[in-house]
Amino acid sequence: MSITRQKFCYLVILNKKFLTQLASDLLLKIEQILSLIGISID
Repeated sequence: MSITRQKFCYLVILNKKFLTQLASDLLLKIEQILSLIGISID
């Protein structure tokens, strides 16, 4: 495997971790806002 390919794979993995973290944070915030309004997600 070439070095550039390794770097690319590493970046993809980092992005996936970052995006999943971002998504879960967003979901938490949305749930908090909705519960404030009075809608609960089960």
